[in-house]
Amino acid sequence: MKKLLSLCVIALMFVSCSKDNDPDVKTNSTKKVRVEVEFSGNYQNYQLLFTINSLTKGEGAFVEPIISTPANTQWTQIIEQGNAYNYVADLTNNKLVVESKEAVNRLGFLLSATQTKNTDDTTQTPISAVIKVYADNKLIKTYTYKALPVGQVTEPVSKNLDISAY
Repeated sequence: MKKLLSLCVIALMFVSCSKDNDPDVKTNSTKKVRVEVEFSGNYQNYQLLFTINSLTKGEGAFVEPIISTPANTQWTQIIEQGNAYNYVADLTNNKLVVESKEAVNRLGFLLSATQTKNTDDTTQTPISAVIKVYADNKLIKTYTYKALPVGQVTEPVSKNLDISAY
């Protein structure tokens, strides 16, 4: 009986140490991401702040974001050690598109706008924006931004997404 008990204990140890072939275990999948921002209202009177503050793959390796629209647009500040890319500029185009250079599994961004021109014009329409996030060309999230009139504080849109969940 003791030998049978010892044999059962050894068999239990082998089974508990074996590889788990469970297909439900999720892996960190990576996808190319694109963020499209379309502005409306009197956007020409605003200065935009758009920040990519997290764009990573695997176990946290940084990935470079590229501004593809407007053409020939560069980041105004890059802090590579912190994976932070900032774009601050007067809006002259109603669209901003940012893409990941490589496939990623995490994305963090922030969008905010400040009215810098015609601040005394009460008839203008405050800026608004529709922000669409795509993973491998599939729309995964949509957000909206709407500025309040001059003198009021508008909350920025700040999001962190686990791209591997989509």
